[in-house]
Amino acid sequence: MLLATLLLTRLPARVMARKKHKQQRKTKRFLASRTFLLLSGGALAIVIGAAAFYAFTGDDAPKPRVRQEPVVSDEAQVTVKVVDRDYEPSDLTIRKGARVTWKFKGDLPHDVVEDRAAFGSPILERGDEWSLTFDDPGT
Repeated sequence: MLLATLLLTRLPARVMARKKHKQQRKTKRFLASRTFLLLSGGALAIVIGAAAFYAFTGDDAPKPRVRQEPVVSDEAQVTVKVVDRDYEPSDLTIRKGARVTWKFKGDLPHDVVEDRAAFGSPILERGDEWSLTFDDPGT
């Protein structure tokens, strides 16, 4: 009789332990699936945000510059093509009295300024031109 009483009292405890264990597994699976959804949703949001950023702003990363040879000109009129912040030719030596015209072809508005601030243009945009006649020969 004692054995039957012990079995009957321990049986519900085992059943309850199994139920508790099953419930804990369900909870862990639910949390794992919820974490997975949150992480994958966050990653997707980052990818979509980056794609939208580049779609609307474009790639503004600096482009590698092609090394240009210095140009020495004896011409009275010299044209420098400006595409964003690249000048072609980038290194130009002119004669006294030469007129240099900068023609803007890029999308980035900016000015032309000599390194020592001896001259400077207003802000220029695509299609604009700016000229300057130099009284001294030089680079």
